[in-house]
Amino acid sequence: MAEKLHLTVKCHACGSILKGTAKYGKGSYSPEGLDFSFSAIGRIKEEGKKSKVKGEVSIICPNCTVRNKYII
Repeated sequence: MAEKLHLTVKCHACGSILKGTAKYGKGSYSPEGLDFSFSAIGRIKEEGKKSKVKGEVSIICPNCTVRNKYII
């Protein structure tokens, strides 16, 4: 089953807000809206809740073309 990823971050260089969404599932990744690359690096499990994907996100700012990298 695909997990919906929501990304809202601030550019390191110009400070503009970058938003994007994607669906991540078994071997499939499909971005929607602002394109960003995603690499899964693990899972976060909380007691009594579903586990979430932990990953590294790389996104290029459309305003200043700086590549930003985040851990989510």
